[in-house]
Amino acid sequence: MIQRRYQHDAKTEAFYHSSDWRSVRELVLRRDHFLCQECLRQGIVHTGNTVHHIVPLKDDWNKRLDLDNLETICLACHNKEHFEKGYSQEQKDTDRHAKMMGAVLFKRNPEL
Repeated sequence: MIQRRYQHDAKTEAFYHSSDWRSVRELVLRRDHFLCQECLRQGIVHTGNTVHHIVPLKDDWNKRLDLDNLETICLACHNKEHFEKGYSQEQKDTDRHAKMMGAVLFKRNPEL
């Protein structure tokens, strides 16, 4: 059995497959120029392709399409935001070592 890192209830899963979400997601990516906003706050220019809910859906469902509650982030930053979903210390160490060596890590985007 394959265990998915990001488990959602049926309502949330349906939302992430909705045309409304896909449209708003595209708007946010374009607004942020496909750049990770968390990395930018740290002075790092890095591409991002994940749209992150600043206030999680479980905390405020009404903000699910609020542009002010959404930002583009890279997968590494998204995993750090959601460490409870499986971002282990080993993965953090791997990312840190890869950055120190200038390596690129390829990871699957769960939104796609």
